[in-house]
Amino acid sequence: MTHIRYETLLNYLEEQLPAEDRKEVEAHLAGPCGQCERRLSRLRAARDAAAADRTVAPPEAVLKRAVEIAKDGQARQPNPWLRVVAALRFDSRLQLSPAATRGATRARQLLFTTEQLDIDLQIKAGHGHGTSDLLGQMLSLGRPGEAVAAFVSLQGRAGEPLLATETDARGQFAFRQIPFGVYDLVFALENQEVAVTGLELRND
Repeated sequence: MTHIRYETLLNYLEEQLPAEDRKEVEAHLAGPCGQCERRLSRLRAARDAAAADRTVAPPEAVLKRAVEIAKDGQARQPNPWLRVVAALRFDSRLQLSPAATRGATRARQLLFTTEQLDIDLQIKAGHGHGTSDLLGQMLSLGRPGEAVAAFVSLQGRAGEPLLATETDARGQFAFRQIPFGVYDLVFALENQEVAVTGLELRND
């Protein structure tokens, strides 16, 4: 069965699909298709959370304590959804001396891994002032060169979804013009989440 792409589902949510395409999406969902229903629910949750957010950023110490409390609570409760934190294996910013990069604008390359996946990230200057572009690719280690399909969300440090997309046929994705800051990058797979935590976006 061919499932509906996230881009099409997002256009469906925002009522930007032609009438004929909307009917095709609704017919597919009525199939029923559980996977596409879950995709639609994730997109709706991310969109609604971003639209409804009117919060003011709390002090750093308060935010840190709140995150620690949430993590403690999650550790005590069984969670059927496995979450894996990817490990940093390479960071080009750590490999080059200040003299080598002085006066030059370089893209930062990072490699994160789990037992089953490689996540290759590139951070480069965005078109807007004070912004970065984040480009990435997710590949399978069990089957070298094989792309991995995933729903990708960029989250604030409190876990709130800010942007979302999906990997393409090559396992690639992109978020553009992201304000400088520290974020979590979360990949939702069929039976687990893979997280890249504390990802700092800035231009060197």
